[in-house]
Amino acid sequence: MNFLTSLLCNQDIPVLAHNIGLACLTILIPVAIAIFTSEKDFKELDNHVILDHVIRAKGLLVYSALIFVPFFFWNESSTGWRLFELLIWGLGVYLLCKTLFSSYLWLKGNKFALRLQYLKELANPTDMEESWLSVWESNQLNPANENDFFVKFADNIDKLLEEYE
Repeated sequence: MNFLTSLLCNQDIPVLAHNIGLACLTILIPVAIAIFTSEKDFKELDNHVILDHVIRAKGLLVYSALIFVPFFFWNESSTGWRLFELLIWGLGVYLLCKTLFSSYLWLKGNKFALRLQYLKELANPTDMEESWLSVWESNQLNPANENDFFVKFADNIDKLLEEYE
C-alpha cells in the first residue's frame, strides 16, 4: 500500500506515461508506412480492411486521448483520481498495443480471413462497390478463395435485393 501511495504522489509519473505513449505511437508510424506502401493486389479492399479492422483509424484518436489527456489534471487530482487516471492511461496503452499487434498479424498473416470478415460485415454501398471491384479485378485469386469470395458476394447481393423489395 505504501508503494501505491508513493507512486500516486510521484510528480514524474505523467512524464513517464507520456514517454511510453509516445514510444507506442512512434512504433506505429513505420508499421503504418510498411502496411500502406506494400504492393497490394486488392488495393481498395485492403485499404478498407486496414483502416477499419487492423489499425482501427476511428479509434486511434480516442486511444491517443486516453493516453495523454488524463495527466493534464495530475497536479490537481486527489490520490483516488490519480489511480483512475492511471487506469485510463493503461487502457489507452493496451488498446494502442492491441492495434500494433493487429498490424503485425496483418503484415505476417493470412490476409484472406480478414478480407472475408470485412466483406461479410460491409454495409456502406460506396465501400461495398470499391471493395468488390478490387476483388474481381484481381489476378491473384486462387480457386478456394475465389469460391469464398463468390459466396460472400452472393450473400451481399441477396441482402441488397431483400432491402429493395
